[in-house]
Amino acid sequence: MKEPAIRYRVKFFEKDQKEPIEAMVRYVEPSEFPGLVCFRSFVFEKEGDKKIILPHEEALQKRFENTRSIHVPYHNILFIEELEVEPRVTSAKVPYLRDIKAETDDPPS
Repeated sequence: MKEPAIRYRVKFFEKDQKEPIEAMVRYVEPSEFPGLVCFRSFVFEKEGDKKIILPHEEALQKRFENTRSIHVPYHNILFIEELEVEPRVTSAKVPYLRDIKAETDDPPS
């Protein structure tokens, strides 16, 4: 089955947390449980694609890595943002950006 070209950025509170959780999911649906919304198929960047590892993203990935879906009460949802998936631009494709390579021991001439 081909993945949908739409992703959702969702921000919600879980339990009695003071800070909201922001995550990317493939599906947002009404839940079969009254008063809840279902978020399914969490999306995380692959380890090889990451340039910077952020602690909160790593913690979020650990929290939801084995989660198939989560059912969240309506009143705990701050927003749901629908996004179109676009191909990523790498630094090699942008002429004024380049990857920084390890410096050599030779001084510049």
